[in-house]
Amino acid sequence: MKSNLFKKGFKNIFLSMFLMFVGPTLLFQSFKNQDHPWFIPVLSLSIFICVLSIFLGIKGLKNIMDSIFKKKESKVVK
Repeated sequence: MKSNLFKKGFKNIFLSMFLMFVGPTLLFQSFKNQDHPWFIPVLSLSIFICVLSIFLGIKGLKNIMDSIFKKKESKVVK
């Protein structure tokens, strides 16, 4: 198991979990204040954070799976 890749995967997962709470909270707040002039920027930021959370979660899972199941490359000297 590659510990570097494993740690990187868990960091991505934890960051994704944090963003999973921040994104929908911002989304809810933006819909609550639709008449405010900052509605569009806050809405777009919250949607970006939600998409980033999904991306980081998938990337973290991929890193963890690669660290556990990927074969070690053999070094062939010619």
